[in-house]
Amino acid sequence: MIIAIGNNKGGVGKTSITCNLAVCLGRLKRKVLVVDMDSQCNATYILLGGEVPIRGYTVYDLLDPEGQHNIKLVPERFIIETRHPNVHCLPNIEESSALDVPLGKKTPESFSLLRQRLNILLSKTDYHYVLIDNPPSIGLWLTLSLTASHCVIVPVDAGSGSLSGLRRVLGLIATVQESLNPDLRFLRLVMNRVDLRTTVSRYLIDQVRSEYPNSHFKTLIPSNTPVQQAEYLHRTVIEHSPTSRAARAYRELAIELIELVESVQIKEATR
Repeated sequence: MIIAIGNNKGGVGKTSITCNLAVCLGRLKRKVLVVDMDSQCNATYILLGGEVPIRGYTVYDLLDPEGQHNIKLVPERFIIETRHPNVHCLPNIEESSALDVPLGKKTPESFSLLRQRLNILLSKTDYHYVLIDNPPSIGLWLTLSLTASHCVIVPVDAGSGSLSGLRRVLGLIATVQESLNPDLRFLRLVMNRVDLRTTVSRYLIDQVRSEYPNSHFKTLIPSNTPVQQAEYLHRTVIEHSPTSRAARAYRELAIELIELVESVQIKEATR
């Protein structure tokens, strides 16, 4: 199952959700690959424990339209084992931001490039989940991810009080479904940075439950100081503060995701 995690806004917790969810899934005996599509490389740094040198190929090499023909697509050249059980990473480097122009020149053909090349890599692996972390935009990179994915999770910042950005992301998902990936499914919203003491958080949660009643995870990720501390240290909150409210919520989110996805897979397999 390939799951894109994206929103057009920065600061909604996409990378934190991606990495902490991956670690929790790994501890539940699911094999997980995290693909870092953001040139800021935060998912890479969190999973590998800082700005470590990357030995091997990266997302840059995977998607470079000029150099890709000379690279053999084998997992051991692209995928790195992290220090977390059952969690691997396809890392990124900051130079990948330079691919905007060459990839943009080759649209719409380039929109399918990640799907084509990632599927070759995955055909030689046995991951239960592939989580794609995306930059804060609804442009080229998120379109590549959505075209390659089976479904998408959209984080919502419960402290913002606005769903305007969410509607733009849902619009892009609908466009990709129509023109590039008819099998893409909108999986769920996940409400992040929730503080039920504030009117803004309570209002946004009520708004989401009213407008998207069957399209959000029940688990709420709380606004929690250990999350910010962990991000600063390039760690997951599961490592940094395993008994914190946020860590407990991520464990609950992982269980909810497994129940949702794997029950659907069982139903489809028995049809």
